[in-house]
Amino acid sequence: MKILVASFQCESNTRALLHPGKSDFEYFAGEDIYKKLVVKDIFTENGFAVIPSIYANALPSATVEQEVYDFYKTQILDTVRANPDAAGIYLYVHGSMEVEGIGSGELQLVKEIRQIVSRDCLIALTMDLHANITEELGQYVDIVCGYKTAPHTDQEESQRRAAGALAYCLKNRIKPYTFVQKIPMLVKGDTMLTQYEPLRSLEAETVQLEQQADIFGANLFFGHCWIDAPNTSASAVVSAASPAAAKQWAQTLANKLWSTRKEYQFRIEAEQPEECVRRALAGKEKRIFITDSGDNTTAGAEGTTQELLKLFLQADPEKKTCVAGITAYETVNSLWEQPDGAAVTVPGLERKGVIKTHGEILGWAKEIIGRCLTVSFGNVDAIFTEKRSGFIEKGNFDKANVDLLDYEIVVVKLGYLFEELKPYADRELFALTDGASCVELSRLNLKNIVRPMYPLEDFAWRAE
Repeated sequence: MKILVASFQCESNTRALLHPGKSDFEYFAGEDIYKKLVVKDIFTENGFAVIPSIYANALPSATVEQEVYDFYKTQILDTVRANPDAAGIYLYVHGSMEVEGIGSGELQLVKEIRQIVSRDCLIALTMDLHANITEELGQYVDIVCGYKTAPHTDQEESQRRAAGALAYCLKNRIKPYTFVQKIPMLVKGDTMLTQYEPLRSLEAETVQLEQQADIFGANLFFGHCWIDAPNTSASAVVSAASPAAAKQWAQTLANKLWSTRKEYQFRIEAEQPEECVRRALAGKEKRIFITDSGDNTTAGAEGTTQELLKLFLQADPEKKTCVAGITAYETVNSLWEQPDGAAVTVPGLERKGVIKTHGEILGWAKEIIGRCLTVSFGNVDAIFTEKRSGFIEKGNFDKANVDLLDYEIVVVKLGYLFEELKPYADRELFALTDGASCVELSRLNLKNIVRPMYPLEDFAWRAE
């Protein structure tokens, strides 16, 4: 028996401006996809022939244009058409890919796959915890396994859970059923962290459910608030041996998550930008990080805003400060030929500075994607990049040729701080800035979501 394997991922943000192009996707085909996917051995050890298709994954961006979507979708469908007798299909997707003119890219993909293969072919998905799941999804797929951690640390484990469930069901001739229970809540993602209660216990319960022989996936999806679409909300999704069990457990999980909706608060100091700057300057800690949450490049924002940089320049701090990852192609391009130590005026900022270093941008997949310049304005260093990037680890600073450890205050364009940076942070401040990834739901002007929706409204609800 054959199992097809593919991955097509991009987390969308309908407030963002930069649509991902074909070149923005990290891409592998054939056997090379296993550089990123960790499921092949599970299938081969269970006696299946594994047919690889493609792996395509882009940094969170604006909506995916249909031409780009079709380019990658067609390659997956071609693999399916070449193997119509496949017993199973494993797909690693995000769950919040919004395609212009289509809506959910994941739903459209599995719909078209089902036009080629029969219902006897089992389809299993691994999905991000922040997926916006459509109610229709259960009509087309058999097994869903989502991440159980935020920040995400179990991506590989989640791949292997879905692959293991698929292999088990095929070997034992089990036809699973998937039930999607939408939950009318959309809480700030940066407040829903799974190492804290109540989510720690709720996720532990999903793990316990999956120990049952007839449960193949038990999931809570928190939703993705930066997509203005009808399917945007939290959900509970269960894959089980019977439709009744799938529905019962999905509704049970949904009601438990709903009952906790008012418990989610920031675990760190979340303040307006001016207050974050004031606290950082007054702080006694060795190194303080500020996250520019409204311009979070890992949530699809452009990374171009200079609000926090300007606030620090106005403050003229005594503390050594770095504002990292400002997307500014014109700045990098126009000043690149100037040597280190050259006095320059930054375009658009109209502020004289000195070029400190020339460096490189480390991409999402740890590859070099472009150039960056660090410009010093007294005690404030600003790292300008020619392409959008996310400074999520010390390696990003190393490639920019600056030493993270030299700074007492560091500003990065993130939401919650990535785990790789936490060892360097003695204190974290979450700046409630405006932008494509603004976390204040009331400021998002969401017009296409289903209403009522908590916390925009508070109301009684129960899944039954």
